[in-house]
Amino acid sequence: MLVSISRFEESGAELEEGIRHVLEEVVPSIRGAEGLQAAFWAVDREAGTRISILVWDSPEAPAAAMPAVVDAIKQRRADAGRTNPQAPPTGTERFEVVARI
Repeated sequence: MLVSISRFEESGAELEEGIRHVLEEVVPSIRGAEGLQAAFWAVDREAGTRISILVWDSPEAPAAAMPAVVDAIKQRRADAGRTNPQAPPTGTERFEVVARI
């Protein structure tokens, strides 16, 4: 099992756009992705930080699932008339899960 944590450092309108992006584009696009066990998105508005936590069946699962997810996100953006790409994460880390309850 693998956990991927992405961090986004944003402020003001960028932060609100990031939240909108997650709710309207990311969540519907990744829901049901093969190998995705769980997903969480959280925000600290005071600090201007968003995080994305994705839990995958295996280290190979994200590579297999994410191309279709990214295509679906791009299509949702295009359908909504948004031409600018969403800002990439400030950083992403991956961890092997060694225990869980």
